[in-house]
Amino acid sequence: MGTFLSNIQVFAAEHDRIKLLEELALTLRDSLVESEYEETDDPASADRSILVQLSSDRWISVYDQKLDEQDIDAMDRLGAVISARAGVPTVGSVVHDSDLLLLRLYRNGRTADTIINDLDIFNEMFEGSSRKRNGLPSKWAEVCAPGVNPTELKAIWEKETVFAEEALAVAAELLKIPVEAAMRGYEIEPEFSKETIMDGQVKVLHFRSKIRLSDYIVHSDVPKLSFTSWAAHAAGDVGFPSTIQFGLTNQGAAFTGLDVLLWGPALDERLIEPSQGKLISVSHDFHAREEWSGDPQTVELVSAGAEFNGYRYRFSEITFPGGHMLDLYPETAARLGIMKTYLEQLYRSETSFQLTLTGRSVGKSTLYIAFTPREASEGQLGLSLPIFIGIEPDAE
Repeated sequence: MGTFLSNIQVFAAEHDRIKLLEELALTLRDSLVESEYEETDDPASADRSILVQLSSDRWISVYDQKLDEQDIDAMDRLGAVISARAGVPTVGSVVHDSDLLLLRLYRNGRTADTIINDLDIFNEMFEGSSRKRNGLPSKWAEVCAPGVNPTELKAIWEKETVFAEEALAVAAELLKIPVEAAMRGYEIEPEFSKETIMDGQVKVLHFRSKIRLSDYIVHSDVPKLSFTSWAAHAAGDVGFPSTIQFGLTNQGAAFTGLDVLLWGPALDERLIEPSQGKLISVSHDFHAREEWSGDPQTVELVSAGAEFNGYRYRFSEITFPGGHMLDLYPETAARLGIMKTYLEQLYRSETSFQLTLTGRSVGKSTLYIAFTPREASEGQLGLSLPIFIGIEPDAE
């Protein structure tokens, strides 16, 4: 397994570092307390902890448990807030599975530049991305080490490396960030005694969510698929393919492997013919995308003792993470908004199934579709879909 790490480095050169560290702690408190959290002195009850540490005479390091989840959006929010409030350049870094390094420069509350070690990997992992240009080294001149020409930053993507953390080590050297500070995420060092923290070199902040998820959600011991979107009907013309899409999420126990079953009069009457099916999984925390394609296989299905013919698409490699169901709604609109934010964070991926159908004759009929976890048929999700070929959907 590769390396996963993320952190933020705050440029402290020519500043009173102790004063700046205090200002950073205040900025982080204000930013999080204004949104979803309240501060706590009890680490055991914390949902999110942040470590702020003097790393050198040039840099103050910020390590956030949230960033350890590879949440780039959270890094962007934090980097922008710090650069705006403190008025200093801030650098965020993410290493993903030793393959991808993403470096962000924040200035005055905005992303000033982005450097990536491998654009091909980046475009492959980030859905819909077609980035062709890497960063602009000149924008990094202020934070480069003394004597370093900003153009040397091109080595981050031009120098051949095996692992993304090697590219991060190159960046750390050129920016004069201590390598031990650059190559880590959130963790409390054993040597951080109370005395070390009290002398102002380190700040450890703990935050607790304003609502407890356990009060509002229930867990299921079996998979429980649900639709996030679905087609109300399918329509097309004879001889032409058309595609319909269904959004899926899992609110129950995690599982691997999904079967998609088709049957019904629309197939028996040869109104339509199914062709390729495609399963697409998009990860919200890293904007990553995976696809699986398959052709329909004829199968005999059994229901209530009756046998009938149908089709099956089998996707053995797809994994649905465990999910949760909202059991009790929060009592205020503000708390409901926070709850929705938390639930969005819990559902780390969303899956969609695209089905291509070709019309074979004119008419109206019904197609039945079922989505079945491979190892837990009780988690099956299905619907009946009206089919219109060569006629308007509202006809008859």
